Amino acid sequence: MTVNTSYHYIARNKKQIICYLDEDSISFTVQAKNQLAKAYKFRFTEIDRIHLCLSDVSWHTIDIYFRDKTHIHLKSVTFFMERDGALKRPKTNDANTTVVQRNQAAYRNFVIELHKRVGLPEATNQIKFTHGNPWKKALILLVLLALAIVIPITWSFGHYRYFFVFGTSFLLLFLFNLNINFRKKYSPGAIPQKYLPQGHLKM
Repeated sequence: MTVNTSYHYIARNKKQIICYLDEDSISFTVQAKNQLAKAYKFRFTEIDRIHLCLSDVSWHTIDIYFRDKTHIHLKSVTFFMERDGALKRPKTNDANTTVVQRNQAAYRNFVIELHKRVGLPEATNQIKFTHGNPWKKALILLVLLALAIVIPITWSFGHYRYFFVFGTSFLLLFLFNLNINFRKKYSPGAIPQKYLPQGHLKM
């Protein structure tokens, strides 16, 4: 018998997402601040892509994309906790630290269980599993754009040494950008460990 697994995420803007994993489906409710909750339920075969990412050194993220264009984004970080019917920011004390650790464990457990359940052949053949930080590609493009603006300026002012330095940098960065890929594939049975919070599952 498969045990149901859940994860409750509260975002910076107090938007709440509660996910539940059943034997062959995922269901979740989404509630923005001061709005009614909206419920969704999808079979695992309706998932199009799962992407793991490191948004920051202190938390991990998972994006789940469905074939009808629905998308949910979850983080392992604890922005708010529910206390006495209200949302409160965690403080640096033992009680809150325990809640934060349990939340990270719940996230880790959710990600692992999701991959176990979608790892069946009929689902895996359709789902794309990717990891990485694609925003780094956009950062490189911004630097290339800045260099493209600076290079002709240095030439027009007769700063030929800087022109050569910036021109060489542009060329090397452009070639690097053509060959680097920050989005990589992985197998659901081999989740890259850096995308999971460390430690034991203290549920």
